Amino acid sequence: MEDLEEEFFVSFVYGFNLVADRKPLWEDLKNHHDSPIFSNKPWMSYGDFNEILKAEEHSCYDTGPSIPVGMRDFQEVVSYCSLSDMQSHGPFFTWCNKRDDAALICKKLDRVLVNDSWLTEFAQSYSVFEAGGCSDHLRCRIQIGVEKQHTRKPFKFTNALVSDANFLPLVQAHWDITEPLFHSTTATYRFSKKLKTLKPAIKNLSKSRLRDLSKQTKAAFDRLCKLQLEVFLNPVGLAMRTESVAYHKWMHLSGLEERFLKQRSKLHWLKVGDGNNKVFHRAVKIRQARNAMKEILRLDGVIVDSQEEMKAEAERYFHEFLTHKPSYFTGSLGHHRASVSFHYSNIPFFQKTENSKAGNQKSE
Repeated sequence: MEDLEEEFFVSFVYGFNLVADRKPLWEDLKNHHDSPIFSNKPWMSYGDFNEILKAEEHSCYDTGPSIPVGMRDFQEVVSYCSLSDMQSHGPFFTWCNKRDDAALICKKLDRVLVNDSWLTEFAQSYSVFEAGGCSDHLRCRIQIGVEKQHTRKPFKFTNALVSDANFLPLVQAHWDITEPLFHSTTATYRFSKKLKTLKPAIKNLSKSRLRDLSKQTKAAFDRLCKLQLEVFLNPVGLAMRTESVAYHKWMHLSGLEERFLKQRSKLHWLKVGDGNNKVFHRAVKIRQARNAMKEILRLDGVIVDSQEEMKAEAERYFHEFLTHKPSYFTGSLGHHRASVSFHYSNIPFFQKTENSKAGNQKSE
């Protein structure tokens, strides 16, 4: 591949139809994972596994849910090798038995699995499942060397900042110098404006405390290990006190990193404090890959993959969707809005909501 110097491994897979016949394939994948050649190297396993990974990957799951033995074997291999699905576009199911009516079955048998090293080295890679025409399987197109798109990210408050010693004094200082709040019909609106003006200060604090947090934590840990060796080589009180300071700094940064990664990973079932940083970090990578949008197929059949082109296509689609007027529609939108407002005006909740909105618009 042009201009791609990183080394990676690819396993092309075809799983046999019977559960017993697929067992050698699962053992081969485990052996690949355990091989020193594959250690810490990007690895992609791609093809027709002839088995689903989740029960909902069967089209009859709603009417007859079941967990076949072959699926458990597949799940065990994926967990053992620490593999996850590469981000993909296209239909959810990838295979169809081409039957009619009740006998019709669709499954997700084809997939692209990657390891943790792949998610780190090729975070922008993705796959697209599309119709092939002559097969009962969808074909798969994989993009690897994709240029990273730099986009402006929306503001997100990081809960870990609350434990920072400068957070409360920062909020208190901002509250004291801005206009005080009092009970009125526009109190909620003015409160939101006050929070909005606080946002730049919190962003600056977040940058100074959380930027390269993983690197800060690793550097603190390396320094702690170095100081621990110095204590054993030269056991004096000064060396011990220096090590104690380094230890508390590393503990603070490690706890901050864990809370930060937990919030980003959305793994709320795990508890902070159990040393789950690696699990959280992996979940963040998987979630980012799953939620990213890499390309869009326009109505004219052209595939666009740049941020500006995808933005323009999304704007066009929602503009047409929200302004569409069916041929059977009569009257005006303004008439129907007035009708809805009249019917709900007798309900106290809606009266309160409409009054609040009117007060906010007046304040603006």
